[in-house]
Amino acid sequence: MRIKIIHRYIFLEILRVFILTLGLFIFVILMDRASSIAETVFGQGVSILNFLSVLVKGIPAFLGMTIPMAFILSVLIVFIQLGNNNELVALKSCGVSTKELSKPVIFLGVAFSILSFYSLMFLMPKSNVAMKKEIEELVKKKITMSISPKNFSSNFPGVTFYVEKLYPEKGYLENFMVSLVKKDELITIFAKKGMLRTEKDTVFLDIQDGTGEFINWKKPENFKVLNFKNYTVKLYRFTKREKFESIRYKTLPELISSNRIEAKVELFKRLGLSLAPLIVGILAFSLALIIPRSSIGIGILLSLLIIVVYYILYTLTKKIALNTGIVLLPLLTDLFFFVLGGFLYIQALKEKIELRVGGRW
Repeated sequence: MRIKIIHRYIFLEILRVFILTLGLFIFVILMDRASSIAETVFGQGVSILNFLSVLVKGIPAFLGMTIPMAFILSVLIVFIQLGNNNELVALKSCGVSTKELSKPVIFLGVAFSILSFYSLMFLMPKSNVAMKKEIEELVKKKITMSISPKNFSSNFPGVTFYVEKLYPEKGYLENFMVSLVKKDELITIFAKKGMLRTEKDTVFLDIQDGTGEFINWKKPENFKVLNFKNYTVKLYRFTKREKFESIRYKTLPELISSNRIEAKVELFKRLGLSLAPLIVGILAFSLALIIPRSSIGIGILLSLLIIVVYYILYTLTKKIALNTGIVLLPLLTDLFFFVLGGFLYIQALKEKIELRVGGRW
């Protein structure tokens, strides 16, 4: 019963710090990307809610990276803090072994590795697709709705607008003129009401209560004036949508079924990254026990150093794997940290090593 209480206490402390650090990492990444996304999508007809929707849809794409980063920091912070408060000494004096202290870390490491695996293999590709699609739609909406009232606007090739009143959120136009150049024909329409809409890859203008003037430059004598109640004009057709053939959009079954080297390397790269929470969690636990008390600042620096080294090796092995065709190379990063973490874990169990890296700060 006493051991279960200790396990629950450590488990909840790590989880609490993990949630805070995970939120911090996600926030930093989102802020880094927010400016470029804002430049791309903000405009007439695109609200702050549309922008936030893009950012939220992108969050699952970051979990595979941020989970191991947050976990290593949370484990180091919690156990170094326990050491600073003399709680580790008290627990060991009560007969609680280092092995028992590591059980919540291992349990959480396994849980976060499973979560990371699911995120990398399924959530991340779907998130990338969803975010890309929404950005494409918002860019279309921005282009479509970027018409300035009481000014001549040419957003589409061969199309010129002059609008008295505009309601960009709904695409409504009032008292407007639109001029369209189609091959040898010039169409000029004056109307009281209109609505811009996008269907798939095409922008349409639905017009009510208007007058159209049609002139063919080769046969100007055939000039026509047409009054109408309803008329629809096709303004512009966007290029075909992306087919999402890139590796970053592929889920686990698609990577397995693909014969491309890039797909196989991506598969093992994601697999290696999904194992990172368990591996770096054990490494962080071992470091926290062998670092002297009151060295929480050094512990955080070490954790950041581990994160940087991990991702450098992670990126390097991926590039080498793509160049050589050795698809298992991305797993070398995990193997290196597994061996290092295993060695330090054994030393921590034996209490034979202590790092003298600095004092209190």
